[in-house]
Order: sequence, then C-alpha cells, then structure tokens
Amino acid sequence: MPSIERDDPFDAIEVVDRPWFPYLCTEVEHWEWRTSGDGHYNFWMALNGEGYLHCGAQSFRIFPGAFFIFSPHLNISAAHHSGPRITRFSAHFHPLVDGRRITKVPGLPRLGGQVQSLSLAQRQIDVIMRLALQRDEDAMLAKKLHAFILQCIGASEHRPEVPLSGPVAEALRLFHESPASVGSIAQVARQIGISRSHFDREFTKQTGQAPQQFLISCKMIEARRYLESSHLRVSEIAEALGYRDIYFFSRQFKQLVGQSPMQYRKGVRCL
Repeated sequence: MPSIERDDPFDAIEVVDRPWFPYLCTEVEHWEWRTSGDGHYNFWMALNGEGYLHCGAQSFRIFPGAFFIFSPHLNISAAHHSGPRITRFSAHFHPLVDGRRITKVPGLPRLGGQVQSLSLAQRQIDVIMRLALQRDEDAMLAKKLHAFILQCIGASEHRPEVPLSGPVAEALRLFHESPASVGSIAQVARQIGISRSHFDREFTKQTGQAPQQFLISCKMIEARRYLESSHLRVSEIAEALGYRDIYFFSRQFKQLVGQSPMQYRKGVRCL
C-alpha cells in the first residue's frame, strides 16, 4: 500500500513483538550491531552510554536520549566506544492507517532524533514495559507505544542531531574496526584526503574528543576484549594493538580503566 498524506504519519501501530526491558547492548565492552533489515519498523532509543551508529553513508552519535526510527530493510551498524555500556530500549512495529499497514511513512526513517526530557521518556518506557508483561493488554500496549513514538517524532523536530561529516565518519569506522592498524593520526588524515590540522579540528568539534584520545580509547576497548575473552599474555595483547612498549601500553590502560591489565583480567575472572 502506498504512503498516505495526513497530519499524523500513521494513526495506530501493530506491535510485531513485545518490547524487551531496556538492556545492555554489550556482552563485552566493544559492542557492534548489524542488521540486514527486517520487514518492520524499529524504534530504538539509547538510555545510557555513548557510541556511533552508521546507516548507509551517514553516521550519528549515540548518547542518552538519542533515538532512531528505522524503516524496513536498512543496513545499520553501531559501536560503543567508551564509558558506561550502552543501554537501549527498542520496539518493532508496523504503522497503520485505518487499520491497514502502510509500507511508506512520510518523515521516516528518522535518524538521530533527541528527546527533550530523558527522565520523562524513561517514565513512559516504564509504563510501556509494565504493559508488555501483561498478555491481556495488547491493545493498550500498542496505544501507549504509538503515542510515545509520535511524541518523540514531534518533540524532536526543532533539534535534530546533525550527521557526522564524511571524513569524520570514515575515521570513526577505521578507529573502531581496526585501531591496531592506525600508525598515526597524520596517516589517517592523509588517507581520508584532508590536512592534519583540519582533521583534528573537525573530529574534535563533531565528537567532543581529540582523534588521538579517541584512538587510544578504541585500543583500550580492544584490550579489554582480549583480557575478557582470550588467554593472550599482556605483552601479546600490547603487540596485537600496535604497542612496542608493554609498559607504555599498561600505563595507558591503567589511566583509562583505573586498573592494570592483570588486575582487570583477575577481576573479570572473579565475576
């Protein structure tokens, strides 16, 4: 069915599956999520933690209160980069008009929206989750979720999140996917075709963190992955991440994590 022009983009929703309690997107500190697309819409909101989400050629920051409404069959990837692990709420749905599913919705997908009040959104999510636990409340669950989605769409229109620029997004992908391969920030700037000074300025402006510090954070997340899930020695982990000096690696790890690599590994094994 084609899209329908109306004041509200859709007048009801069909819930595809019941929302899960807001939960961590990471089992280890480095989180990546990919989907080849589903036949329904997906409302996704971050409640805690920070990272970046890539959809096609665009990249967006993930932060508490950021939300996305994905339309069917989008290719999406996302990654956590530092700080608290990402906690999210999501719900899958079909938009309805006069009781019929519509395949195209004006204004959707909505990428990089931001709610005005995270505390209010969390209270509304609590209500939605209580309804999701009650199997005889399907109609009310759909009604509350529909109202919440429309509220987020309407309240975010005057403050959309600006996508990251192409060069910064490309650098983020490189830092996340292969931090050990980055020899220097100057090398990255040359690779994406801009001057080092311009790259430093734009990266810091758009992410809030200097590229060198961001790269170190990505390397330390990789280090935590190795410490949590492998039997590699600390010297082998340092070498895998491009460090020639194990003591320098251990010092950077402790500065960011608050523990030495060995203390961190012992703590993980005690859990």
